[in-house]
Parts: sequence; C-alpha cells; structure tokens
Amino acid sequence: MGIKHLWTILIPFCERKPLYELFGRTVAVDLSCWICEAQNIADYQVQPRMYLRNLYFRTCYLLLMEVTPVFVLEGKAPELKYDTIAARNVVQFKGAKPKTDGVKTGKDRSRFHFILKQCEEMLQVMGLACIRGKGEAESMCAYLNEEGLVDGCISQDSDCFAYGAKVVYRNFSISTQGPHAASGGSVDIYDITKATKSLDFGRNKIIAMALLCGSDYNDGVQGVGKESVVKLFDTLSDEETLERLRSWKIKSDFYKELEEKLANKNICSSCGHLGKIQMHTKNGCHPCGTKTGCDPFKYKEERQLIKNELNMRSRALQDPNFPNEELINEYLVKKDNVSKLNIEWKKPNLIAFVTFARKFLDWDDVYSFEKFLPVLTRWQCLNADKVRNMTGNHGCLIPRRIKKVRCPKGIPSYEIIWSDPYGMCKELLAEDEMIKRNLDPDKVWATIEPQSLVDKAYPNLVEEFRLSKIKPKKVSKRKKELAETSISEPVMKKERKPKAKKKLIKDVSSEDLERSFGEMRIQKYAKKPTLLDNFLKKQMFDVAQIGNLKEFGNSNDCCTSTPAKLKENNKSVIFDISDIDDYDDDLSEIINNIVSKKPSYIEENLNKINLEQIETVNLLNSSSFFITGPVENDAFEQSLNVKDQEESEESTDEYDIDDVLATKLDDRDNDENKPIADEDSFSEVYVPLMERLKKKL
Repeated sequence: MGIKHLWTILIPFCERKPLYELFGRTVAVDLSCWICEAQNIADYQVQPRMYLRNLYFRTCYLLLMEVTPVFVLEGKAPELKYDTIAARNVVQFKGAKPKTDGVKTGKDRSRFHFILKQCEEMLQVMGLACIRGKGEAESMCAYLNEEGLVDGCISQDSDCFAYGAKVVYRNFSISTQGPHAASGGSVDIYDITKATKSLDFGRNKIIAMALLCGSDYNDGVQGVGKESVVKLFDTLSDEETLERLRSWKIKSDFYKELEEKLANKNICSSCGHLGKIQMHTKNGCHPCGTKTGCDPFKYKEERQLIKNELNMRSRALQDPNFPNEELINEYLVKKDNVSKLNIEWKKPNLIAFVTFARKFLDWDDVYSFEKFLPVLTRWQCLNADKVRNMTGNHGCLIPRRIKKVRCPKGIPSYEIIWSDPYGMCKELLAEDEMIKRNLDPDKVWATIEPQSLVDKAYPNLVEEFRLSKIKPKKVSKRKKELAETSISEPVMKKERKPKAKKKLIKDVSSEDLERSFGEMRIQKYAKKPTLLDNFLKKQMFDVAQIGNLKEFGNSNDCCTSTPAKLKENNKSVIFDISDIDDYDDDLSEIINNIVSKKPSYIEENLNKINLEQIETVNLLNSSSFFITGPVENDAFEQSLNVKDQEESEESTDEYDIDDVLATKLDDRDNDENKPIADEDSFSEVYVPLMERLKKKL
C-alpha cells in the first residue's frame, strides 16, 4: 500500500521500539489499514468479523497504556483510486464482482463503508470519537500530524509522507507471535525529518517517486525502477524535483541538444570536449591541458547521469499526461480544515458493549464483561472528579478494597476488587452462571491499576490498605507490667527466694574413712614402652616371621627385596603371633639383668683412690657432675638406673591403699629416729660423691 519502494529507501531511518514508547502520546489511527489487515486472513471460520476483534484489543492496549487514539475513517475516495479499490474488493470479498462492470460510480466502496460503520459503533460504545475526512484517511492523519494536533500516524500506507506526515508508526503489533512479535508489543517508527537532513529526501521527492515508480493512484513509468530514481534525486534538491519533471515536457529543445551531444561521435565520451577519445588518448586534450589522454573524471560520471535522465524522460513522455498534475494536487492540496480536535475520552458503556459483542462477535456475557471491565475502571481512575459529581445509577463501579500490590512490566500497581452497588451487572453475572463455570467472584471483579492513578482517584482506599499492612509493634513485658500498674497504689517488691544453703560436711570418723579406703582399689597403668623396646620388639617379630616362612616355604623366597613378591609367593602362609609376648617378656628380663649387674672395674678404681687426701675446698669448688674420666660417671648413672628400675617394677604391681598408708606412717617414724648423716635426702652438710657411691655399693 502506498508508494512503491518508499519503505525500502527509509529503512535506514527506521527505529523499532516497544509500544510503551507511545506512553502519553496522541496518535491518529488509519482505521482502514487495520481493517484491511484483518480482511487478509483467509480463514473466516475462526472469527467472522476479525476486524472488530482486532480493533477492540488494539484499542484496549492503547487506552491502558494511556495513549490517546484518534480514529480516522475513510471519506470519498478520489477517482484516481477506483481501479485500486476494485482490485482490493476482489481479494477482500472473495472475488465478488461489482454491480456494474467497467463503470465507475460515485458510490465507491459501499461494502467497505458498512464495515467502517460497525467499527465506528463499537468505538462509540467504548467512549471514543471518530473523525471522517473528505478524502483518504491517510490524508486526514497526515494533516493532523502536520498541524501538530497529534504526535504521529499509525498506518501501513506510505502515502502519509506524500500528504505531509512527519512521523509514521508502522507494523503496529500487540501479538507475541509472528514476524513482529514482542513481549510488550512493538512498532516501527519512521521520522521523515531524519531522512531530510541526511539525504535531502523530502515531500517533493516522495511525490516524484510516486509519479515515476507508482502508487495507489497510478502505475508509474514502465521500466523505471528505484535505482534510476535515486540516481536522479542525488543530482537534485528537494525543492527543484517536481519542476525538473515538469521541464521534461516543456523544455524539449534543451533535452534534444543533450541527446545530440551524447550521440555526436566527434565529442569525447571521456571529457566531453571536441575530438574523439582515440585522438585525445594519443595526442592529448587542449581544453583539459593534457599532452596524452584526457581527464576521465570530469565528464564521464556526468555523462552517465545525463544518459540516465534522458532514458527516464523518454519512457515517461510515452504517457501524454505525465506528469499527472491531478496526482500532484491530490498530495499537495489540503482538503480538510480542522482547527481544534476533540479528543476527550467519554465514559464507556458496559451494558451496551456486552449487547454489541453478543450480536457481532458471538461472545458470551461473562467473557464480554471480563474483557470490558479494565476499560471502564481505567476511565474511572483517570476521571475521578467526574465520577464524584455523578449521582444515582450512573453506570460506574465502586472500588471495594485493594487486594495487593502488583508490578506488571515494571509499573507499580494495585490489584483492586470492585463492586456493583447499583446492580448494573446483576443480570450479566448471575450467581447460577458463576457457580456453573466455577468462577471466583474476586477474580472476575479484579483489575490492575497504576498506583499513580489510584493515589489521586481513591486516596482513602489507599490509606486504608497501607494501614492494614502495618504490623503493630510488639509491647515489651516491662511495658505491659507498667501499663497494668496503678500509679496511686504502692508497688510491692517481689520477695526473692532464699538461696539454698550448701550442705556442711559433718565430722567424719577415722573408721569410716578407713573403711571407704578399703573399698577402693587403685590400679596403676603400665609404663609406656620406650623407643628401644619398640625397636627390639619389631626385630624379634621379624625373626619370628622369617622362621615361620622357612617352615612353610622355600628359604630363598624370604630373602626377596620386594614385599609384593614376598606376599605373592607366601599367600598361604599363616603366621603364629602368639609368641610375640613371650619374646617381649624375655627381653625385659635380659635388660634388667644387664642394668643390675655391677661392673668389676668400679670397685678396683675405688680402692685405689685415697679419699682422705682430697681437700674439702677443691670438692666445694668443683661440680659433682663433672668428674674426670668416664668410669665414675658410668658408675653413677648405672646406680641411678638400677634404683629407677626397681621402683618401676614395684609400681607395676597392684597394691592396697591401706598398706601404702601404713608403710608411709612407719617410714615417717623411722625417719624421725634416724640420724641426719645417714639420710639420702637433702641435707645442708655436703657429702662427697664417692662416699655416697660407696654407701650404695
């Protein structure tokens, strides 16, 4: 629809945007385009009047996004479009032939006007006004946009730019399927001002393109395509384009000279000067100032452009009416004059819409109510002052409560449950029908409204909802007690419970204590083995293991260097580990005998020493731990080891506490009676080391 190849040229200046980009704008809608889109659906069995269904849902989408639509209806079609209308009727009405073949009447597209009348009736029920122009709908849309009454035009027809539109919204879609699908709807925005700044491509060139390439009003020039037209437009400004096309017919002498110049073989095709190109290549060109050849960039491109224009002119002048001034006037002359546009959204009529949908759309009453309720409630939120001034049964609903906060598509909103105090929808939503369909009344009467609108329209309802969401503060136990306490009455202190006294230990008799000690038995754990014991134990275990192996297998297998090989060769060998403890006991006896044995060289050396000749002063100045020679040291250490060994053997046996106590008491009595000189314990009198060793021996 529209001018051929125009959308292709404007593609670089197209921006695909989501539909929320239209928020708060006023747009003119070419209603005929939406109807034609629905009529192109081949299967009418799904919905006989698909144009009404699509129109309703698209309109609801715009209204709920706070976009103000202005629907423009078709007026009387120009005679230039009669052939196009007849061809479209064949497609839209399944090949139905017109009443008078080959005769153009003034009653053009009567069946299409019948469809427009149904659409207009539904829009009036929704509270929207429609505008009917004197000519084409796109002409009226472009006029409103040019005058600044609307922000853009929703249309599929590129003729809008030829009529003077600045912004066109194309490929309008609210579907989530198909080539133009988007989650929140989408639209292609074309701004002609961007093309004008970039390519100097304005309204006059668009009209010239309609004359050359074709449009809804003409077929264009046969054999002229987009590339040829673009090359011509590159050499012209937008203001002189139409005059250039008119000059093709008026200035015939000028173009004859150009044709003769191109056909003259004595003119160089490279530079345009006199002389053949072969002579210029050999001897040069005097006007170009070259001795050999000529300037190939001066005339070659210009020659191609002239040749392209002459070719287009010769094809265009085959039509005696070219350029068609009637078509130019159709685009340039304004037919409508609208100084003020009434775009007020009136109150939607719920009952009338349910009746209309039942008749034309075959919708049941409950489905129609659910689809129309958001439109009515949104109008009430936008026009809260008008609703307050209405009295009686004015066809409005009352918000009962706010259910919860919602955020559809990032917009803070409230889910509101509405009520019908006037009984307007009592017949539509019968209780029997609701129970039969298993419908929840809260879901049927629920709508989602933006918080910004609800705050202004129903502030009391919002305040009530916010208060219901505030959780009461928990009162502390202390504050509760203070609240229950009277100021006049004295506060009695709580009596504290006395702490339980610890039980005093009574005097215990010695007999009871001895009896309790007699019942107790203490078992001392054996002393941990030393590193030497572990080493010897391991060696004895290895010897026993090798001995067992010799008994069961070959002795050579036991000498293997790898444990894995030994394991493989002796898998059936079972070791007797019961003898390990016997070796351990024998070993400890051997060590005890070695330690307890007194070496003979100690007594021999001690007899040679004259202890009386040793001065006491020298003994005091020297340490008993640094005796010269290893003999005395060995004797001292051996004597201490023997004593420790005896004590360790005694400590491993169990003993009775009573015996221990009795022994200690006897030792204490004996120690008191013994002289101080015979004691081994600490004494202030120094005893030489050698004397102490003699006593031990």
